[in-house]
Amino acid sequence: MGIGADHFSRLVAQLPVIVWSTDTKLHVTSRYGGGLAPFGLAAGPLEGSHIADFTDPNDLATVRAAHQTALRGESASYETRFGGRTLTATVDPLLDGSGDVIGVVGFAVDVTERRQVESALRESEARLRTIFNSEPECVTLIDQQGRVMEMNPAGLAMVEADSIDGLRRRPVVDVVAPEHRAAFSQLHRRVFAGEPATLEFEIIGLRGKRSWLATNAVPLRDSSGAIYALLGIARDISRRRIAERALVESEERFCKAFYANALPLTITRMTDGMILDANVALTTLINRSRDEVIGQTTVALGIIDATHRAAVIETLKRTGTVSDIALEIRTKGGLPRTGLLSLVRIELGGQDCALGTYRDITEAKRAEEQLRASRAALRSLATRQQDIREDERTRIAREIHDSLGQALTALKLQLAAAQDAAFREAPALSGRLHETAAMVDDLVKSVRRLANELRPPILDQLGLPAALEWLAQDFSRRTGIDCKAAILASQVSINSELGTALFRIVQEALTNVLRHAGATHVSIELGLKSGCVTLEINDDGRGITEAGTTGPSSLGILGMRERAAALGGVLAVAPRQEGGTRVEAWFPPLSEHPPMSAP
Repeated sequence: MGIGADHFSRLVAQLPVIVWSTDTKLHVTSRYGGGLAPFGLAAGPLEGSHIADFTDPNDLATVRAAHQTALRGESASYETRFGGRTLTATVDPLLDGSGDVIGVVGFAVDVTERRQVESALRESEARLRTIFNSEPECVTLIDQQGRVMEMNPAGLAMVEADSIDGLRRRPVVDVVAPEHRAAFSQLHRRVFAGEPATLEFEIIGLRGKRSWLATNAVPLRDSSGAIYALLGIARDISRRRIAERALVESEERFCKAFYANALPLTITRMTDGMILDANVALTTLINRSRDEVIGQTTVALGIIDATHRAAVIETLKRTGTVSDIALEIRTKGGLPRTGLLSLVRIELGGQDCALGTYRDITEAKRAEEQLRASRAALRSLATRQQDIREDERTRIAREIHDSLGQALTALKLQLAAAQDAAFREAPALSGRLHETAAMVDDLVKSVRRLANELRPPILDQLGLPAALEWLAQDFSRRTGIDCKAAILASQVSINSELGTALFRIVQEALTNVLRHAGATHVSIELGLKSGCVTLEINDDGRGITEAGTTGPSSLGILGMRERAAALGGVLAVAPRQEGGTRVEAWFPPLSEHPPMSAP
């Protein structure tokens, strides 16, 4: 027996275990094993030590309860800490030769390192699970049969699954759009062949939502190196795909609008003006092929002048747009064209570029010049007609005044002489002759009025200021409307042509006042301002409307404007703020008008 115990002690001393025995009072009677060394304890029989001396106070109740169970004849196991180490122990009843319980025998193994590894593993798994659950991208484990093993919450949301239970062990291709299943199966085969793989594909969620995913998949291996799962991390790229599709569609629309546009268009590099693209309308405009245009600069092709380009580009960089720059465009083998250039700053391939629009206005400008020349000719014709009409009116007025007026005066004198003779010889005839003389007298007055209306002699004899005074008095006398004329510059020297125009303008303005204004007072002012002859006519009537200055019934105003324009002047008709209408006219400095010659 002693030899066996000695062999047992040596064997146990070689093992990382602790073996001990106690009596029924739980006093330790012996301890053995290589597991004692880390605690600095010696092996062998013991006297007086209690099991509590080798137990962490926090675990004493557990250890004591296990030993009490052993004393009742049953085995018990527990885990305790001692000396900074973790031990797992099993205690059994110690029996004597007759089978009675005389104590406890215990066996403990140091599991400190294993528990540390297990704790670290649990912490690692917890961290991995946290990362797995909080990862915003879809994380999926797929087995060799293509079935879902695990999927994180972000992935479940992408496929519209409420929980993993609805997907686990289900083929993942069930949520892959049919047109992408072949490509996904190819990715699955590559990964289980040991290769990483990537794929962009579309899925159809369990509720029907379609989404685009981009996945990176790698093989997962077990401890033996065998591939047991595919690990895929996928992100939702639906917005990017929509943006890409919108960009493609936008580019297609831009290309269609660019190449089919009737306006000449170019895309140029802002740094040097090199033409990157041009449409058919541009190549047609400059009579060059597209190959001759692409790669050339706008200056070299004569689309823009070199002296102006720097300022144009500077403005474009500052504002982003430049509009309607007038320029001359050189064409191959043809005459230069006149055009308007508009530029918009764009980015193309990471470069600052300009989209240029050219509007060929050659014909429009030619038509405008022809129209301007036609208007000038018409104005000259109208002026000439006015001059002819004025000369004719002057001639007729003089004929009426000199010839007809004198003949009527002579007739009146002869009637007066006949009346005197008849008074002596034939009283009855005298009365008839008196009536005839009165009629001739009225006719003389009518002839004088008609001559004055055609062209008042005072205009030629005394000049415009006196003529305006007479015109204002005559208007007041005939209409009852108060009319005053004020000559603000006493030394106004006006030639015959300008004087006639001003007189006729005042005459037309007073006619309009009488017909349309309903005024009670009119003022006429003739003067000098900044060396210019000015005329201003104001009334206190109802005031003219904008339509009244340009409508079909405004021929009189049009005539006044034309009279002013023919002499380089400007005429404006507008309502007054205080009520009524104002007619204003300005004419060039007096130095441009020869002084009026004496009649």
